Amino acid sequence: MQPPPRKVKESQQVKLVFSEQLSKLQTKQHQDTELLEEIRYWTLWHSMIWICDEILQTVAGREINRTTEMENSSVVFGVWRSMVDAAAQTAESRLAAAEEYRRLTGQVSRSFRNTKDIRGLERLQRVQGEVLDALRELHLIKKTYHRLSHIANIAREKAADAQTRARKSEHGIFHFKTGLLKMTAKLTARLKECDNRLTEVRNEYLLALAAVNAHHQHYYTNDLPHIMELKSPGQPLSAERGQTGRSNYLVRDSSGICGVYQPLYLHFYII
Repeated sequence: MQPPPRKVKESQQVKLVFSEQLSKLQTKQHQDTELLEEIRYWTLWHSMIWICDEILQTVAGREINRTTEMENSSVVFGVWRSMVDAAAQTAESRLAAAEEYRRLTGQVSRSFRNTKDIRGLERLQRVQGEVLDALRELHLIKKTYHRLSHIANIAREKAADAQTRARKSEHGIFHFKTGLLKMTAKLTARLKECDNRLTEVRNEYLLALAAVNAHHQHYYTNDLPHIMELKSPGQPLSAERGQTGRSNYLVRDSSGICGVYQPLYLHFYII
């Protein structure tokens, strides 16, 4: 016979899901940064190729236009040397301008991206902390309910025992019977008080449970898609439930599915 599965606290499950989401967002941020660096290098090489092509076209055009006017090799060599020097100076200036532009744009875009990612992660952690706080409060109410339930059961057993003893001693001594009746009345009042308090805590527990489930659902349908949309501007995201088995939330953008998240719906049964 296999041992029963270990019980895992709901707060630990929620923390595990939140840590997975943070790792996914950080991985996506790293991939976006690498893609941005590749685009910058490709732009630099493209500008260099374009500059070289323009220089060659300029040199070839001048050479063709002045070939018929050149009379000797010394004149041709001097003109060629001056054209090569001018082309080299132009290429150096354009390369320096392109490098400066690449540096400025890379620095600005990197700082803007990092600031936006930090704000998104801070907001995500704050929202996750609110969900965890609500879950901890629910656990405290649950412990209070079980404690009061245990006290009510003890009071119920004592009241039943006192009533049984009072019925058995109907023909006994008057003082002894009076004491039993007083004890029975006291235990009955105590039991009623425990039942009222237990009912109050049960209602509070059910309301807290509904609030936690609603908060958790709002996190997956509103908070998480909004944070991912802020991290990926221009790509509207939406969360919708899946069609298979347990309710999965698919966070979609314009290019497809960004992530599949399974919310931990909390169901506690009061016995």
